[in-house]
Amino acid sequence: MKSKYILQWTKRRGVGKRVSPTLTCSELCIFTEDKGHFDGDYTKFDAIIFNEDILSASERPIKRDPSQMYIFNTLESSHTAPACDVHNDGYFNWTFTYRLDSDIVWSYFQVRSLKGQLVAPSVAVVWKHSSHPVKKKIRTILKRKRKAAAWLVSHCRADSLRDDYLTRLQEHLFHFSLNIDVYGDCSKRKCPNDACDYMIRKDYYFYMAFENSFADDYVTEKILHGYKNYAVPIVYGGANYSRFLPLGSYINARGMHPYNLAYKMYQAIKNRDIYLKYFKWTNLYKITSELKPHPLCEVCKRLHHMDREYPASKYFRLWWNRPNGMRWCLSDQFWNETSNVNLDGRHIFN
Repeated sequence: MKSKYILQWTKRRGVGKRVSPTLTCSELCIFTEDKGHFDGDYTKFDAIIFNEDILSASERPIKRDPSQMYIFNTLESSHTAPACDVHNDGYFNWTFTYRLDSDIVWSYFQVRSLKGQLVAPSVAVVWKHSSHPVKKKIRTILKRKRKAAAWLVSHCRADSLRDDYLTRLQEHLFHFSLNIDVYGDCSKRKCPNDACDYMIRKDYYFYMAFENSFADDYVTEKILHGYKNYAVPIVYGGANYSRFLPLGSYINARGMHPYNLAYKMYQAIKNRDIYLKYFKWTNLYKITSELKPHPLCEVCKRLHHMDREYPASKYFRLWWNRPNGMRWCLSDQFWNETSNVNLDGRHIFN
């Protein structure tokens, strides 16, 4: 079998010219960031993978072979990295993102059965429910927890209005003598000995997994701080979370008044039986950031088994941005002048 050559157009930080040298796929592929391969003739690569930087970049391949596959790859949300320029239409053959309607999906995590079968993310997932008690080992960990909620955050002002929501939630939690402890760059508080995971596992009932922007299927590694440390994730984002996470394992704050969420947290902390129900999923599933097979191997497989032509997406911007997404292409000056009108969400949470 002849190897397929794939060029990663934009160099990733801290990575050499060979991408994932230890990556073992069922088909033969060579991933590289070396643009000098083939003496600088980009047209000889079977595919070129572009990250979100290409959406606004002036440097693009000058020549293109008709048989080449141009692949758009990003784990950033369409809000953070909108496709504004018209030359992005009719440019990419495949999409390779966290979105479940991408040609190839690259998620932040996977949910598998205890036997190792892939369950989610999926648009058609059917979750099973366990009637068995939570394992003793997990119950022992949960029994030691004493604090309400933790939040690790470095993006201090997010357009998802999560800061406004959390401020209101904090106010209502005070009524129940509960508190959200904030750690990271947006707080003066640091995790003891920089051991944040250990701290969450030892002390906290809940973890605030609030996304910094709303976008379809955008569920990031934030939720793993909760799941891997036995703290119930409280999620807040634009995704349909039932496609990603076991039902009953999390609380979806979006659509809940902050007072109702505060009361729900209070009930779970005070009633051990209520809190334990959030961990019934552990009898059936495991959640991991170790993706198998690696998404790049799926790219490799697709290249080896192409059964038809894949014309470049004529309406890529509409697909990526969604119909209302072009607003994120408006200038900073526009948002500065109209922020009080467009981004003030305080009335929602009062």
